[in-house]
Amino acid sequence: MVAEADIFLPLKTLNRHGLIAGATGTGKTKTLQMISECLSDNSIPVLLMDIKGDLSGLAAEGTLNDKIKDRATKIGVEWKAVAYPVELMTLNKGKGVKMRATISEFGPVLLSKILGLNDTQGGVVSMIFKYCDDNTMPLQNLKDFIKILQYIGAEGKQELEKA
Repeated sequence: MVAEADIFLPLKTLNRHGLIAGATGTGKTKTLQMISECLSDNSIPVLLMDIKGDLSGLAAEGTLNDKIKDRATKIGVEWKAVAYPVELMTLNKGKGVKMRATISEFGPVLLSKILGLNDTQGGVVSMIFKYCDDNTMPLQNLKDFIKILQYIGAEGKQELEKA
């Protein structure tokens, strides 16, 4: 660790794509949390998609412990516990603002994650989305998705195999 190796992210550059990658336990979630906190401190709204719920702690004021004290001392910063304004959204009937979106808007990757599908099942979902896109068939809700599944499993099977 190099204490003088500060990292600066100019706010005007944060409207571009970025990637935060690393192995488990390397600080990806903490990095996102810190960036989100900085944006909030500068009155910039942040929308985070967090399927696992790792970032929900932003709403609560943290507590100081020896590990945090040690880290703050090593990097030469003052640590202060702060709670940030958070509005949780939900896809089901759980706590939070109910989020509404069409199945098409979810896309095959997010839908597959929500349904807990394996790679093979996710591939089938991607094929269905492509078929629907190619044939301008929007998937408004789960009923539409079920209907297309039934169709491609029966009379539409040959048509899908040709595509």
